[in-house]
Amino acid sequence: MPPADDFDEAIRLSLDSYNDEKREREDYERDLKRVKLDSQQMLRRGGAHAHDHDSVIDSSHDDAHTAHNLRITQPITLKASPYSFHPPFLSPPIRFDLWTDACVQCSSTRSRIEITNILTNYLRILIRSDVDSLLPSLWLFSHQLGPPYEPNELGIGGHVLNRSLKDVTSISPSKLRQLHHKLGDIGDVAFEATRNRISVIEPKPLTVDAVYSTFLSISQQKGPRSQETKTNLVKKLLVSAKGEQARYLFRSLVQNLRIGAVRTTLSTALARAFAMHYHVSIEESEMAEAVEATGKRARDGEHTRRVEEKLTGAEKVVRRVYARHPNYNTLVKALREGGLDGLEDSVPVSVGTPVQPMLGAITRSFDDVLTRLRHRPFTSEAKLDGQRCQLHARVLSASDTLSEEYVCKGWKSSPFDRIGEQCMVWIRLFSRRLEDMTEKYPDICLSVLEMFKTNPSITSFVVDAEIAAVDDTGRVRPFQELANRSRKAVQMDDVHVKVAVYAFDCMLYNGEPLLDKSFRERRQTLRTNLPPFTFGNCARWDHVPSTDDTHLDAITAFFHQCMSMKAEGIMVKLLDYYEEAEGDYGGEHDADEDTKKKSPSKQKALPATYEPDKRADSWLKVKKDYIAEIGDSMDLVPIGAWHGMGRKNKFWSPILLAVYDDDEGAFTAVCKCMSGFSDAFYDSLNRVYAEDGPNTSSTPFAGVQVGDLNPDIHFNPFQVWECRGADITQSPVYPAAKGMVGEKGLSIRFPRFIRCREDKHVEHANTASDLARMYQLQAE
Repeated sequence: MPPADDFDEAIRLSLDSYNDEKREREDYERDLKRVKLDSQQMLRRGGAHAHDHDSVIDSSHDDAHTAHNLRITQPITLKASPYSFHPPFLSPPIRFDLWTDACVQCSSTRSRIEITNILTNYLRILIRSDVDSLLPSLWLFSHQLGPPYEPNELGIGGHVLNRSLKDVTSISPSKLRQLHHKLGDIGDVAFEATRNRISVIEPKPLTVDAVYSTFLSISQQKGPRSQETKTNLVKKLLVSAKGEQARYLFRSLVQNLRIGAVRTTLSTALARAFAMHYHVSIEESEMAEAVEATGKRARDGEHTRRVEEKLTGAEKVVRRVYARHPNYNTLVKALREGGLDGLEDSVPVSVGTPVQPMLGAITRSFDDVLTRLRHRPFTSEAKLDGQRCQLHARVLSASDTLSEEYVCKGWKSSPFDRIGEQCMVWIRLFSRRLEDMTEKYPDICLSVLEMFKTNPSITSFVVDAEIAAVDDTGRVRPFQELANRSRKAVQMDDVHVKVAVYAFDCMLYNGEPLLDKSFRERRQTLRTNLPPFTFGNCARWDHVPSTDDTHLDAITAFFHQCMSMKAEGIMVKLLDYYEEAEGDYGGEHDADEDTKKKSPSKQKALPATYEPDKRADSWLKVKKDYIAEIGDSMDLVPIGAWHGMGRKNKFWSPILLAVYDDDEGAFTAVCKCMSGFSDAFYDSLNRVYAEDGPNTSSTPFAGVQVGDLNPDIHFNPFQVWECRGADITQSPVYPAAKGMVGEKGLSIRFPRFIRCREDKHVEHANTASDLARMYQLQAE
């Protein structure tokens, strides 16, 4: 007989084993019920995955076990086509390792289609298993914690990240410096530093929601001990991060995942995920999968074509809604509550949420303008050299119970009497990049307040405008004077540079969205209800100078008038939707060209509506540079550099610049720039693009194409520089616009730096299509 102690131990182990098996069985039965309930709910929806009911029930034993183990024991291949991918059910909350797997798989390909598929299938898993993790995942993928107009900057520098790595891994400072020098990327450094780490106690696995919540906590830390608190929060995450999780955790902290997922890719994936889950039936999905397996295209199968139409329709709706209301918080909430149907009504244009700005296409000359617009009615407006501003304002009743948005954000006036009741005016100003700049312009807020006081019929508006510095007479001053204004917590006593608001469009008035109205109608609403206004020391309110005369002589004269105002040029805008009748000829040709031998066709229809986040041909810009050099300055993105030589041996020089390829979501190299820089600017470059900092790497960042070029350092593409060159030439070296005008790429000769455009996002830089267009115009 065994000793009593051994017998007791054997009994204890047996009981422990029984209890473990009992708990495992309870977990299995709970997950089985969850899977069945999930299937029944999908059947009641009558939409997506209702077809999975039989297969889910039949394979429920496997699903129940894999609910806990699939994400740990084997990675899920997300790269598959949405037709053939069947999202597994995973027990919530979704762990961070699945989000990391999605990043790893995106990083392994440059295919835009594959990246979209990976993100789509990942989001489909969340919709099925843990929809609460959908929003945190989207924000983490987007390099943001929230919309750009909310205060959510992480504010983490290299000191916090390096201190966290040293404390958690005990890596020596010299070894850490070696890793930085060798790898460049902070995520790669974190991966190498933690890969051989041994944990005495197994940490609790990270979840997507926990990581996002911690990031929010980091962004909220203020005060003298905030860096210490941030370091402790990062260390807490790093302790639980294994393998690739450490790499993408640190890349997330510097908001540079390098996975090639741009904003449009995320919007597309979100739309496709909801469409596949709720709007694609089993027959359509299976038939589309079968057709795809044969290698045929969508056109070869009715079911495939039907699925593609649903996905394409969903993409258009989600992209359009996001452009009008760029906030995933609101968008995801509406999708969860009502799906794709009625989404545009659920998420309308609203005061307080900026609309993505509409952009103008480049033209080289007045002749080009007349050729492209033909006989359509248009107006020409002064393109002032100021700061673009989207101004939101509305009246609030003093007796209303105000939400946090109206209490804590924007500018709110003191109560005043208006039509027999006490009211307040709430105002927010947004930059071109949708950042809140309300506190920079108290003089504009006071001017808007007076407008509401003097015109009781106004209840709300959203206006697109240009802010320009002016002198006492109202004459426009150079942009540099506007740039010298303070930016934070400005009081009226601090205002030494006067400004004027030149309004040129109205997107909402008295609660009615106007985006789908013609520009003529929107302009009439603006001019009638918000006329020019000046009050005391407040900012001047005016309309941008314009002319509706479409004759070449009149346009030329107006252009020169704008030059005398120190304007950059003019914007030419279509007033009404207009389509040429049959018998007119599309394309471009001289007025006296014989067109009798050509087949009649309709000229391309152009909308006169406000198109958020689009560079539309219904808005054409003609800048003063068109008469010299390449016809226009260009907004380019720095993506790399070489070590300087001679006098510049301590600086980066030359700088490799790129255009944005909106089709691929990539930045393609177009030229090297080494002219126009001051020594002070070179010093600032050394700080912004420090060799061991988060904005540089020894390898190209994701979505950057340098061709055969081999710069000494690669830059994170986050700045926009305005540059001008002599002309555009075909080049076998640079990949920009390759294949658009021939087999070679295009390059800008003798580029010269003009200024850094802090008001522009990199996705609003000039595109490869712009470059090709300018090259073709140059040859004419």
